[in-house]
Amino acid sequence: MSERHIAEAIKKHGDSVLRVANSVTGNRSDAEDVFSDVFFALWRYNKAFLSAEHLKAWLIRVAVNKAKNIRKRAHNRYKAGLHDNVAATDIPNDSNYDVAKALEKIKPDERAVLYLHYYEGYTYGQIARMLDLRENSVRSKAMRARSQMKGLLGNQY
Repeated sequence: MSERHIAEAIKKHGDSVLRVANSVTGNRSDAEDVFSDVFFALWRYNKAFLSAEHLKAWLIRVAVNKAKNIRKRAHNRYKAGLHDNVAATDIPNDSNYDVAKALEKIKPDERAVLYLHYYEGYTYGQIARMLDLRENSVRSKAMRARSQMKGLLGNQY
């Protein structure tokens, strides 16, 4: 892929890639590493994309997979969490800290589903295709994550 195409992809989809990576990794530094890895992978990718949506879905899927790999590394289990990077979660009120702390306690897969559905606006079917899951699995992950968030946050939301 040409440098011009990479630059266009970064301009158009870079923020989404960074936000989804941050939602899975839990910290900005690792999310920035994922961002770099994703666009390097795009540079190396030799196949054409069917559409702009196909490109975005591919970028998000690669970002989620690379972010999950970073989370699995033992030395990352003890790093600072999402609350240090609350602004990156784009939650528009003063309860950022509580929400971020609750999000930290949810599995990365479930957190990614919540992020893609509520912040990026994807349907469960679209998320299922992006993450190579069944739609029912995505719905189950979303339901579990919402239930956990409700339990962690109580009735304050």
